[in-house]
Amino acid sequence: MDLKSLSLFKECFGEVEGATDKLNDASLSQLNARSLKYETKVPQLEYMCLMMENMVLTKKLEGNVYAGFQKFSRAKNVIDRFQAMTEYSNVYIFGENDAAMDPNDGINYIEIPPESELMREWFLVIDSPKFKSMMVAYDMEGFGTHEVEEDRKFQGMKSSSPRVIDKATDLLAPHTKPTPIA
Repeated sequence: MDLKSLSLFKECFGEVEGATDKLNDASLSQLNARSLKYETKVPQLEYMCLMMENMVLTKKLEGNVYAGFQKFSRAKNVIDRFQAMTEYSNVYIFGENDAAMDPNDGINYIEIPPESELMREWFLVIDSPKFKSMMVAYDMEGFGTHEVEEDRKFQGMKSSSPRVIDKATDLLAPHTKPTPIA
């Protein structure tokens, strides 16, 4: 599947069974669930990603980390965490090439083509022999629709099923040739 037509959300959402929960007032235990479908806003997605990132950093997991931020500029606030992960894992960040990134920071930057499906998706996939987890969320509204960007609405899924993570990595891995960053 070419990068322009790839949608991690469309390919993986149906792999998780159950109803879609609204997570706007979710408890920490609900956000830490091994598997769920959800509708939520930015703060809950940030928390889910933070917990997954902490697993890579605290357990010093070797493997591959794939992250989609929609735009490279959206990764700036957490780039130090992803740089730290490069000590143990191969790190790939997918996004629109809208910001200057450090070409020597150990991260592989993968530019998403304009109008691609992934431009509306936020994802984090951790594929390590010792830990597998992923979340993917589809941006239901897009940038610029709210005065406060944290109010954007997403629909997504989270899974720790090795079968689902393998499917996600099979879709992403062929596209991991880094974009030259000037």
